[in-house]
Amino acid sequence: MATLVKVKKRDRERTKGKILKAVGEVIEQYGTEKVGVNLIARTAGVNKVLIYRYFGGVDGLMEQYVKTGQYTFTTSVDFIESIPPTAPEERGQTMARILLIAMNDLRERKATRDLLRWEIGAGRPVLSETRNEVGARILEKIGDLPNCPDTSGLIAFISAGIYYLTISADYRDKMIDVDLQSEEGWKRIENIVVSIIANSEK
Repeated sequence: MATLVKVKKRDRERTKGKILKAVGEVIEQYGTEKVGVNLIARTAGVNKVLIYRYFGGVDGLMEQYVKTGQYTFTTSVDFIESIPPTAPEERGQTMARILLIAMNDLRERKATRDLLRWEIGAGRPVLSETRNEVGARILEKIGDLPNCPDTSGLIAFISAGIYYLTISADYRDKMIDVDLQSEEGWKRIENIVVSIIANSEK
């Protein structure tokens, strides 16, 4: 009996994984406006009833998608749990590292950038609420920067800049004189992120 329960649980997790993977595939192939239960179920090769059973519908599915490594690596539960206790003098470096991982992740994931555009344009709060929860959890694990009066405000400001720049790179070549189509241009952005956080610690 115990073995049967384990098999069913494994099958359930495998099916949920297929559905979550299908979200990204649908966005990349058809665009965010096509995100819906029927197409996601068809892409995943499952009955749409399972989406309602496991996720409660599209909003629940999208919320869970944000919390998986398929949205961005840094929003996954596994990544957050892997953040070790951080000494005050190491917090700035840790935050900068996570922000740069997130930025490079976004540069590589068109589906996630499309979701950000869709969220802003359609006013869908479910994704931003989930990201806010994730961000708060990361800051809780790392702790505030010792000499910064508003660490969460600083990270929100930098994150917004990263979102805008990575999305902008899909349709523009430069931001002022920063080449968004070259590694050299993005290295400039990386250096500024590190510099802003370092200066906020002084």
